[in-house]
Amino acid sequence: MRKASILGLVLSLFLVPCLLSPVAAQDSPLPAVELNCGSNPTMDVHPTADAEASVTCTVTNPTSASEEISINQIEWDGVLVEMALSEDSFTLGPGEEDTFEIQFIGQTKIPATIQHSFEIEAKVESWNGLPYGQLPDGFWVANNSHIGDLKIGSYGMVELLLSDVTTRYMDTSEEVEFNFQVTNKGNADDKLEVVFANAAELEAAGFTFPGGQYVSEDVDYQGTSSVKSLTIRAPSEVSSDLRMPLLIRAQSTIDDSAPFSEINIQLDIKSSTQSGGIDGLDSLSSDDTLLYLSIGGGAILVILFLVVLVRVVSKKKPKDGQKAKVAQPIILPEEPIEESEDDELDDFFSDLDEETAEVDEFDDLFDDL
Repeated sequence: MRKASILGLVLSLFLVPCLLSPVAAQDSPLPAVELNCGSNPTMDVHPTADAEASVTCTVTNPTSASEEISINQIEWDGVLVEMALSEDSFTLGPGEEDTFEIQFIGQTKIPATIQHSFEIEAKVESWNGLPYGQLPDGFWVANNSHIGDLKIGSYGMVELLLSDVTTRYMDTSEEVEFNFQVTNKGNADDKLEVVFANAAELEAAGFTFPGGQYVSEDVDYQGTSSVKSLTIRAPSEVSSDLRMPLLIRAQSTIDDSAPFSEINIQLDIKSSTQSGGIDGLDSLSSDDTLLYLSIGGGAILVILFLVVLVRVVSKKKPKDGQKAKVAQPIILPEEPIEESEDDELDDFFSDLDEETAEVDEFDDLFDDL
C-alpha cells in the first residue's frame, strides 16, 4: 500500500507540468533531450590550409519543463587531431533549442588514410528544478548521443624529376627521348600523369610523337614512379632554323586543383637547306673565332721575337780580347808630345763612347725592321 502511494506521488509530479500547459500536450512529460548534428566533417590538410574542421549540432528541450543540459565527450581516438566543444552546457525552457560546434584542429600533410571516430552525449542535468541525482533512472530520463567520423581530405602534389634540362640540338627527322621520374608528394595514393603540355603547338610546327603524348603510373603515398620516357621527332624538313619550347608537365589525377610540376626545354633545329658559308667560316661560333685569332696573334709574336734574336746575334761585336791591334804612330824623340788635360779627359770618357756605339747598333737593327 505504501509503495503504491509513492509511485502515485512520482507520477503526479511528472504529470503536473502537463496539466499546467495544455497547449504543450504533444511535449514529453518526462525529462528528455534531443541532439542533432550535421554530416561527418572532412579536414583539409593541404600544406597551405588551416587544417581545421567543424560540425554544427542542435540541442533541443522537447519537454514541458525547463531543463539544464550538459554536452560531454564520450569517445575520441584522435592523435594528430584535437577535438573541442564550443559550448558544453545549456539552460533551455520548454521547447527551446540552441546550437554549438564540435571543433577539430589538426596538422597539415596528415595521410588521407587516417580516420577518427567520435561520440558526444547530451545529458539532462536538471528538469523542472530537480537535479539529476533526484531524477529516476532508466527510461524516465531520455538522454541522447551522436556518433560520427572525422575524415582527412586527400590532396594531390607532384614533383617532376628530369636530370638533363639543357637545349636539345636536333637535325631534321631526328628523335630525342626524355627519361624522367615523378614523386607523389600528396597525402594519398595517386595516379600521376606526365604529358607534353604544348603538343598541339609542336604538331603544328611539324613535330611528331612516336610513343604518344603522355604516360601515367599509379604511385603510392610519398612514393616515386619508375623511370618513364617520352619521345619527340623533329620535322622532316624546315625552311629556316627553328627554335621552339617543349613543356613537360606532371599532374595529379585525384586532385584537379593540384598545382602542376613543369619543365621547359628548348628544341633547336638547323635548316638542311641553309648555306654552309665560305670555306665553312659561317659554321664557326664566336668562341671558336676568338680562339683562332688568339693562336694566330701568338704565332706572329713568336716569329717577330725570333727575327729580332737572330739579328742581335749576327751583329754582335767581338769581345775585347779579340779586337784587332791598331798600329800606333811612332813619336820622334825630338818632338815630344805633351798630353794635355783635354786628352786625359778624352781617354776617361772613351769607355762611354764604346757603350754609345753599341746602343747605336741596336738602333740600326730596329731601323731595319
